[in-house]
Amino acid sequence: MSKFHAKSTAYEVIDGHDLTGYEVIVTGGSSGIGIETARAFAKAGARVVIGARDLKKAEDVAQDIRQSTGNNQVEVMKLELDSLASVNDFVQKYLATGRHLNILVNNAGIMACPLTYTVDGFESQFGTNHMGHFALTLGLISALKEGKRKVGKNSRVVSLTSVAHFRSDIRFDDINFKSGDYDPWVSYGQSKTANCLFAVAITKLYSSDGVFSNAVMPGKILINYVFLPWCF
Repeated sequence: MSKFHAKSTAYEVIDGHDLTGYEVIVTGGSSGIGIETARAFAKAGARVVIGARDLKKAEDVAQDIRQSTGNNQVEVMKLELDSLASVNDFVQKYLATGRHLNILVNNAGIMACPLTYTVDGFESQFGTNHMGHFALTLGLISALKEGKRKVGKNSRVVSLTSVAHFRSDIRFDDINFKSGDYDPWVSYGQSKTANCLFAVAITKLYSSDGVFSNAVMPGKILINYVFLPWCF
């Protein structure tokens, strides 16, 4: 039986694990639970890259994490998940470092937004929550495979999903809500279903190379239901 429970902290879970030599990327690591996710990995000794839209805000967070953990290997890189060009730029810059990758946390996302579209023409929630992370993960697969070879332990992709996935399957006939029946929660549910299915596919396709994936719901959080802060 696990010693962990609903109120276990990230520090409690990671206690006793030495991640020195591990390379970690956390998307959306400059706000919310992304901050504490990055902080926990840094505390365990990993080098952490925070992918974020707002570099100034992310650098402030990175500096706070460095000071609170004593780990100076916390970096910031520009990443806009609603732009495949930005995702590709991030991938190419990361690969150019020559570093492997052990853990990719697809944490960033938007929720229950008014209908808008990404620069690539995807409905924004599907485009940001799924397509951006889809392109990011596949772009970094070679680094994840190398991560297994470098440390001898399986690499991991963790995608944050939600029980809200029950609100919608993938709408293959109208993924981008062009028919005029847009509902922000149905759209969000579709994007979270996509996160779940993507996790299953990554493990199916790449487990033989030492790359495994999980989709996790971080838990229900009491919030003030004003949705614009999560949207563009």
